[in-house]
Amino acid sequence: MAIHHQQNISLTDYRIHISTDNGMFFLNENDVKQIIQDNNYDVGKTSGDLDYNRLEKIIENNSYCENAEIKLSPDGEVNVEILQRVPVLRIINKYGVGFYLDKSGKKLPLSDKFTARVVVATGNISDSGISEDTSDAVNTSKLFQIASFICTDSFLNALIEQINVTNEGEFELIPKVGNHNILLGDEKNLSEKTEKLKIFYREGLSKVGWQQYSVINLKYANQVFATRNDVKPYAPPVIVTVPVSSTDTTKQTNH
Repeated sequence: MAIHHQQNISLTDYRIHISTDNGMFFLNENDVKQIIQDNNYDVGKTSGDLDYNRLEKIIENNSYCENAEIKLSPDGEVNVEILQRVPVLRIINKYGVGFYLDKSGKKLPLSDKFTARVVVATGNISDSGISEDTSDAVNTSKLFQIASFICTDSFLNALIEQINVTNEGEFELIPKVGNHNILLGDEKNLSEKTEKLKIFYREGLSKVGWQQYSVINLKYANQVFATRNDVKPYAPPVIVTVPVSSTDTTKQTNH
């Protein structure tokens, strides 16, 4: 919301303040000044010539701007405060087209000057990234739900670097460490599934090593199925079943 009380003061300068506390650098001072100049709000005009609310809306039309607020100082300086959007997920669809989803689920284009360090989603995704495209809206919504959940969990946020959508429409997580994939199945019961994962890491992988398994399957209630890396081609997989009780104890049995 614009804050202005003085009238007919000569505009001496535009002071651009862009919040980068969230680690986002999509916009810089020159970007915002260019928007202002393109809309004929030049230094030298008076405050009466400046439509504060309109200029705020124009700046907010930029894909990376969540909020713009304009304040006029007594000496004619126009202070423009910018809050940038914060992505939670970068999507690369099956055609190689990329875009972001921000923390509210809004689609943002990729930037040629800054890349947000967020989880990347790949695989069987057809969403084009255009706001009006709802052809794959259900899938995109599920990815947003999973990515948002990961962002709220410090352990998962540090661990997971990628979400892959399989041809069967299931979701698997790719961790930054180890040679295994984590099969979620669907997007439901994320708290239960990831709690099982934490227990398995603590009670299982911490004892046998992070390189022992190729797939950690969280799809089934109260259990984790882990497929060993040493399974020979065409041979039945060796499955490790880890029952997880409500007391957070883990017992490992080989099948």
